[in-house]
Amino acid sequence: MKISFVEPHLEIYGGIRRIIELSNQLVRCGEDVTIYHPTGEPCAWLESKAKTRPTSVLLDHKHDVIIFNDPPDYKRVRRAKADLKVFYILCLYEREKLKRFNPKILWPKKGRMMSLRRALQMPFLRVANATWMQKYLNEELRMESLLLIGGINREMFYPVEVPKNGNEFRILCSGDPRERKGMDTIRHALDMVRASHPHVVLDTYHGKHLPQSEMAATYSSADLFVDAQWYAGWNNPVAEAMACRVPVVCTDIGGVADFAIHEETALLFPVDDVGGLARAIMRLIEDRALRERFKVNGYNKITQFTWDRSARRLLEILRARLPASISK
Repeated sequence: MKISFVEPHLEIYGGIRRIIELSNQLVRCGEDVTIYHPTGEPCAWLESKAKTRPTSVLLDHKHDVIIFNDPPDYKRVRRAKADLKVFYILCLYEREKLKRFNPKILWPKKGRMMSLRRALQMPFLRVANATWMQKYLNEELRMESLLLIGGINREMFYPVEVPKNGNEFRILCSGDPRERKGMDTIRHALDMVRASHPHVVLDTYHGKHLPQSEMAATYSSADLFVDAQWYAGWNNPVAEAMACRVPVVCTDIGGVADFAIHEETALLFPVDDVGGLARAIMRLIEDRALRERFKVNGYNKITQFTWDRSARRLLEILRARLPASISK
């Protein structure tokens, strides 16, 4: 089966990681996979087994399946020659605005919201990447979709024995400076925490260009991982921390609902709730047994999600909607 992915780039982003991991498994299953993106260059930061080509030649080729996830690409995909076109929905930006979208109202990033709305309305097969998203599409937008939950690469994210300084409590977060990632919430919460726990140290990895081979040790070096995102389709950093047996505190958003369960696998707090985050951090600093429980429960939960399982689920979806002569 000729499966083509259309991507806006192949830079270091969670959504791109999902596509690379998924395409690698599809290649292992014997499928003919190509990733189209602007330059056509191979992925430089993560091993990719799929072929790569520049987006400019997408319309020159015939495809069995085209899968895209960046809403503006719907225009190009609409014109392409393919037996099946799939909108793999990785994120619903500002979903309350999306629900009441009005093209006559002006707001920041209106163009992207318009592309998302239009892509959702096109006659593509809609595939949601998290349970909360499938439910939201159905209940709030009256749109049917199929579910394709992501996974974790356990060859890349796994527990590592790392020497630790017993005089400090190390907290790790991504450090992504984009406002919606919640770094201000984390910094303000830690100001509160340090009033009674001055030994707390904050570390980040965003922008440090760490090789992927070092990420497991980076996560494992932390006593606690914190994430304060406002919204996400599937929260990669939280999933990766759990796979490294690191206890987690994160925002109570749909993007973690499949694996971060309050009081069972993590502590959750409301978006932008500085006090709630500070209390959750202090609770875990002071309760070693709870940290240990979250390490075990979080690891056991997240390792249920694999890219091999995701790829086989995708192939089931595609084969059910393609002629038998193509899907074999």
